[in-house]
Parts: sequence; structure tokens; C-alpha cells
Amino acid sequence: MKSTKTTISILSLSTVSNITTVITGVIPQLKQSFPNVPTTMIEWLVTIANFSALLTILPNPYLCRKLGIKKVVIFGLIISATAGVIPAFINNFLLIMCSRFILGLGVGLFSPHAISLIAHNYQGEFRARLLGYQTGLTALGNAVLLGIAGLLVGIWRAVFGLYLILIVIAILIGLFVTEPENLAVKTINSKVNLPWQKWQLVILTFITYLLIWGVQLKLPSYFQNKQLGNPRVINLTLSAMNLGGLVAGLSFGKLHKKIHHFTLTLGYLGAAIAVLILWITDTSYLAIIAAILFNFVYSYTGPYLIFASNQGLEPEQINSLSSYLTISTIISAFFAPLIWNYLGNFGPQNLTSNVLLWIAAILFIMSIITLVSKKL
Repeated sequence: MKSTKTTISILSLSTVSNITTVITGVIPQLKQSFPNVPTTMIEWLVTIANFSALLTILPNPYLCRKLGIKKVVIFGLIISATAGVIPAFINNFLLIMCSRFILGLGVGLFSPHAISLIAHNYQGEFRARLLGYQTGLTALGNAVLLGIAGLLVGIWRAVFGLYLILIVIAILIGLFVTEPENLAVKTINSKVNLPWQKWQLVILTFITYLLIWGVQLKLPSYFQNKQLGNPRVINLTLSAMNLGGLVAGLSFGKLHKKIHHFTLTLGYLGAAIAVLILWITDTSYLAIIAAILFNFVYSYTGPYLIFASNQGLEPEQINSLSSYLTISTIISAFFAPLIWNYLGNFGPQNLTSNVLLWIAAILFIMSIITLVSKKL
């Protein structure tokens, strides 16, 4: 049994695995500061780090073989901390974009191991419970950081200073986490084959995160267009959404034990209803509740996809699959602005509202597919 300090340190990595999104709430301020920059480019400031992470996720197994997982994680955290804080001190959009790109290189080094370190160090139902905690703590980390960002929204550059928290996580990993003992060096760099069913889950993960990126990227502009709240309300709403995700993550284990694969259906159907309410309402309080409900119920999908994909795999397969799952979420983040800004041109209302309507419709379709499918 691993020590409590080791478990806490491993889980602490989850609290910053989505730290690229901490600037989501200041998208309106970024638009005002750079009025000549297209909306897609502004939104790419949030997601470009996810795309550049691919450049380090792909050679991640090789780097782990040469340096060890622990060193790779620490190195990645330090790179991201350094690059993440740079925009606080510069006023050039191109340089800010470059710093976000470098931030992603670090994210690609440490983010896959938020899952793989759990999979390598823990087994059985305790592993399932920790994977639920992993999702919950990711949400908690985002909630805390977005909450602080809401307080700093008047000085949007100060939000980038939040990336210094990565240094603290690097210290915890360095002090209390050891190299996984059950992962032979030769398996890290060996060619690994995965069953087709696991690849289906990777594809489903891509679609799942593409949808949530659509909501998160468009929510600030949606609230602003419909006058549902000022920038501080938007940031606090994003923070509260993540607290809803925390509750879902902590309760995932018990819910999954009772309804099994219907957990996925519940996540998609509940999220579809929440987005539809968000699309219909003109009331600020109801919109905030719908946004929180969306993230709460949708957060059941993430741990389910991870848990189901890890079932029945060997340690080396788990390591590879963790990277593939991370890659699918990263690619979805990069393409989200392009896809949603295109689809938003088709619909009965403005672009932002049309995006939410598209998302609600797709979520309803996915809930039906997962309801009738026996293999997911």
C-alpha cells in the first residue's frame, strides 16, 4: 500500500492537468485588449497549449525510458510554470501565443501521468475510486484557480501568475513519488497493440471533450451577449461548474457500481438537458444553475471512459492507452474553436447560441447511442 503522502502527491497532479483552461474566463478581456485579432485566434490562446502538448506526448514513452516517469513529470511542470507566467509581463499577442505553445510542451510531459501513475500504483476498486477522485480533483483544481481568476479579472494579466502553482506540484512529486515498480523498462518503448473496443473509447473520448470545449469556450461570450453576468460572474460560474464536477468525480464510484454502463448515458442525457435549458433561458440565475448542472452530470463521462478503457489491459497497454486518451482530448481542444465557429454559422440565432443548440442535439444523439449499445 502506498503512503498517504504518495497518494496525495499523485492526485495533486490531477488538480493541474487542465490548467490551460484557467484563462478561459478572460476571453472577453482578451478580445478587448486585442480588438484586431480574430475570435478564433483569441480562443486558441486557451487551446493552443493542448495542441503543442502533442509534440511531447508522442515521444513521452521514449523520454520515460531514458529519464524515468518521475523526472519527465517534474521537468514538464517546470516548463509549464515558466512559460505560463510569461504573458503577465508582455503585451505582444504573438509572443503570448508562443508562450502558450511552450506551456503545452510541458503539459504534454506531465498530463498523461495524472492517469498512468494511478493505474500503475493502485489496483481494483481502489483504482476505480481514485480515477473518480482524479476527475473530481481536476474539477476542484480548476474551480479554485478559476475562482481566483475571477477575483483577478479586473487585471487580466495577473491571471497568468496562477501558473506558478505548478512549481509546488513539482516539489510534491519530487519528494514523495517514486518510479513505478511494476513497469519494466523494456515495455515502455515496446510496440503495444490495443483491442478495437479500446480504440472506440478513444474516439468517444475525443467527441466527449470536443463537446465540453464548445460549452466552456462559448460560455463567457454567451453570458456577455445575453447580459447574464459581468466578467466576475462568468469566472465564478466557471469555478462553480468545476465544483459540480468535483461532486460528480467523488460520487462516480458509487454511481457506477449501481448503474454500470448507464452512467455514460446519464452523463450525456443530463448534459443535453442542461445545455438546452441554458439555450432557452434569459434569466441569469437559471443560466448559472444550468451551467453548473451541465458540468456536474457531464463529469460522470470522463472517469467512466477512463475506467472502461483500462479494464483488462496489461501495464504497458495502460501506459499507451493513457497517452492516446490524452492525445484525443488535446486534439479535440485544438479543433474545438474551428469546428464550433464553423457550425455556429448554421442555426436560428447568433453564432454563440447556435453552438449551444448544436451541442445539445449531439448530446441527445449520443445518449441514445450509449443507451442501446451493449459494448460501451
